[in-house]
Amino acid sequence: MATNVPVHTRASQFLQLLDAKDVEALRVSFAEDPQAADEMTRGWLRGRPALDAYFTDNLPRMTEIHSRIDDAEVRRWGDLEVETFMLHQSYVFDGARQEIEAPTTMIWQRDGDAWRLALVHTIPLSPAS
Repeated sequence: MATNVPVHTRASQFLQLLDAKDVEALRVSFAEDPQAADEMTRGWLRGRPALDAYFTDNLPRMTEIHSRIDDAEVRRWGDLEVETFMLHQSYVFDGARQEIEAPTTMIWQRDGDAWRLALVHTIPLSPAS
């Protein structure tokens, strides 16, 4: 059952960093060889250089980022943690307002005492008709 209660997970903490456009904290959050699906280019970002370029190129062009998650579930298998949730996000990109709803998966990998983001996979849904 989906709720509107704030969810406090690694994903929600990561999205707070994104909303704040805290590029350095976002970079530290990623595993050594991360991957992410990108809704803007409709492709994959693979590796730190691709994600660094993405943040450098796109975050300055984004304003009013607001992310919220619900219907979250967290499962852990040893040094891997998988979060699945519904992402509700709005932002302004190059002056155009964007709003998405997307089933999303984040996979976290334990690195010593820290957890690092290894994969972000989000599937923006078409607006309901």
